[in-house]
Amino acid sequence: MHFVKTLVAAITIGVSSPVAMAQTATVSPQEFVAAAASSDMFEIRSSELALQKSHTSAVKEFARMMIKDHTKSSKQLMAAAKKDDVAVAPEMTSKHASLLKALGNDNSEAFDDAYVQAQLAAHQEALALMTSYAKGGEAKDLKAHAKKTAPIIREHFKHAKQLGKTGSEG
Repeated sequence: MHFVKTLVAAITIGVSSPVAMAQTATVSPQEFVAAAASSDMFEIRSSELALQKSHTSAVKEFARMMIKDHTKSSKQLMAAAKKDDVAVAPEMTSKHASLLKALGNDNSEAFDDAYVQAQLAAHQEALALMTSYAKGGEAKDLKAHAKKTAPIIREHFKHAKQLGKTGSEG
């Protein structure tokens, strides 16, 4: 359980700065694409881990939805970035990579809780990014992508909150 608390603390610290930044100033198209692509990669890869390590059907079901939706979102982001002539980074940010590594190293019974907490933090950050860029982004197609994607991320966040409330049992 100590691992889960440490992971949640790391996520909270890592999320607070980008969320605050996203709420106060719109990021550049390149920064938006880098953050959104990293978020999608983290969601997909962490959910692949959940399919392997989870102890509950509800978490596995959520993970399958994350893989499906974030794979689709990633393809749409790449298409929008291409139209707006913005390069997509091929790797995750160091923060997302560290969180993924921590989840990958967790073989405890508390994995499901750690995964759900990581999903909550990641979706909170992504929602702030998408909402902010949808309102004030400068690249037309990326702005449309953010506007279209924000409601989906909001639903993912609500679903993850529900998983957290039920203790990931199932």
